[in-house]
Amino acid sequence: MTDHDLLIEKLGREMQPVKPLRSTGRRVFTWLLLALPCGIAASFLVQRSFTDWAQPGALQAILQLVLAFILGTLTIRSAFNMSIAGRRSISWKALLPIGLLWLGMSISQIPGEVPIEHDNDSARCFTFLLVVSTPMMALMIASLRRTRALHPVRSLAMAGLGVSCMAVTLLAFCHPVHLHPLDFVMHLAAIVTIVALTVLVGKRWVTFDS
Repeated sequence: MTDHDLLIEKLGREMQPVKPLRSTGRRVFTWLLLALPCGIAASFLVQRSFTDWAQPGALQAILQLVLAFILGTLTIRSAFNMSIAGRRSISWKALLPIGLLWLGMSISQIPGEVPIEHDNDSARCFTFLLVVSTPMMALMIASLRRTRALHPVRSLAMAGLGVSCMAVTLLAFCHPVHLHPLDFVMHLAAIVTIVALTVLVGKRWVTFDS
């Protein structure tokens, strides 16, 4: 019993004050404040051209941009909440309508007649999304590492979806208003890749026993 008392006393002397965790809203705001400029800076590493907002269909493209940003913000917030026991995250059922609306609007931006041959814009879209998402992904994993996660795969998958949405938001400023079918396929492929990479790279860093 005496040994236990000595151990408790020693641990009490070595204990450091715990810095309280900021609210989820502030964590999301801070992440956006850091991640978006990093994503913009990374975009200068890839070839791109600015969107011509004077084209027909620009309003719908702006709505897609807004939807992607809203979905990204909500999923990032949900990822932060999922990493802390006792906090309620946003249900995927609440996020699904926004995602489906963005998906439907993207499909509607594909013209009825498309050229048979297409240049390398589709491949550049994929590269752009991956390059832009890389620093945002690193910041997201670092943010989740502070609290770890009870369900790391779920938290990281939600975080990866949020990062991909923010990357799509930035892509809207460097992409033609209308989509080629290959562009659409590459966008979806990039989103899946970003989610998978976030889970694979971040899992060892956000689990409690890492």
